[in-house]
Amino acid sequence: MKRMIAAILGTAVICLGGCAASLPPHEELNRAVKKSLEATGFNYSAKSRITDLSLPKRDAETTASGARGLKYLGAGLDIVRGFSVNMDGAVDMKAKKSEVLYDLHYDRDNVEVSIRLPLLMDYGTQTIYVGPSLLHTVLDAVAPHSPDTRGRLIKINIGELLQEGAANTPELAKLLGGDRFSAQSMDRYNDVFKAVLMAAVTRLDDSNCSDQPLTERDGKAGVARRIRVTLGHRDAVALAVDIIDGVAQALFREGVINEQERARLLTLTDRQMLDGLADTLVLAMTNDVGIGHTGHIGLWETRLSVADKKGGYRVGVETVSTFDRYDAPRFTMAPEASRAVDFKEVLNAILAATAKDEEDASQMGEEDPDDDSCTPEAPAPGGPESTL
Repeated sequence: MKRMIAAILGTAVICLGGCAASLPPHEELNRAVKKSLEATGFNYSAKSRITDLSLPKRDAETTASGARGLKYLGAGLDIVRGFSVNMDGAVDMKAKKSEVLYDLHYDRDNVEVSIRLPLLMDYGTQTIYVGPSLLHTVLDAVAPHSPDTRGRLIKINIGELLQEGAANTPELAKLLGGDRFSAQSMDRYNDVFKAVLMAAVTRLDDSNCSDQPLTERDGKAGVARRIRVTLGHRDAVALAVDIIDGVAQALFREGVINEQERARLLTLTDRQMLDGLADTLVLAMTNDVGIGHTGHIGLWETRLSVADKKGGYRVGVETVSTFDRYDAPRFTMAPEASRAVDFKEVLNAILAATAKDEEDASQMGEEDPDDDSCTPEAPAPGGPESTL
């Protein structure tokens, strides 16, 4: 009897596993997106680059004189193609903090340049920490007598800066409310993002989704299933409109933005403007989504292309993102261990140095002799010239 029960349970597990694995691509995608959005945190890495960029030759000739101008324009386009923007970071919704390392990267013709900016945002205290970067070099050069920032984080209290700025500039207070960077705002932003993204994915159907063979990189990344979402011009525009409209309405409903800000966002979804673009441009978007063995999204590749219908202008952009450590994000920046420097101390040192330079300059101006002091004095009435 026990063996029979075990066999029945085993068969049921196999059947359930088979049913789960045989979900249509669209349903599998919905389930993976929902499960990933329910996570309390994760690590991510993203790289965006231009894959295609071209201008019609006739327009190039009007903007550059002759063959030399075309040559320079072509070299400029090659340089642009060599740039990419990389991001590595972590998000922790429980601790109300996020971390990102921005990397503006250039790699072409054996030339490689990288400018990095590490940031840590603590929404609970409304504080931004800036890691060692070009900012430190600039501050050390501008204010050499300020607190030493080498190898240390710079602490910027957004709440204090907004209060001080709002006192001097009321317009700033209206533009940047005091709670826009608070923990509550982070929760509202996250809820809006999840709701809008889930609604956009749900609107897709099986005609947009298809299974793709796994690649060698998929195996190394732990991807168990790759689903492609293909959007033509009409579907891509409709998706963009739904996302922008959904974000604008949700942020307004949550009180994050005001009526004027919502109206500005909704201008991007103006039907007349979109119809005009549809007459001149062709838009296409492809998303390859890799789903891991845990059911979370591990890979998201987006390729966007825009071209005019005459075939002259073409722009292609690719973004490859990976996600891991769901519900257990790992952070690399530790303010407690780095003895963070308060930005206000650095700012006060810069202001003091500027005031001293102005004072020294004014003193030097006072010490300069007047132009009249260099003019020879006229001879006395009884002098030699008076007898001539």
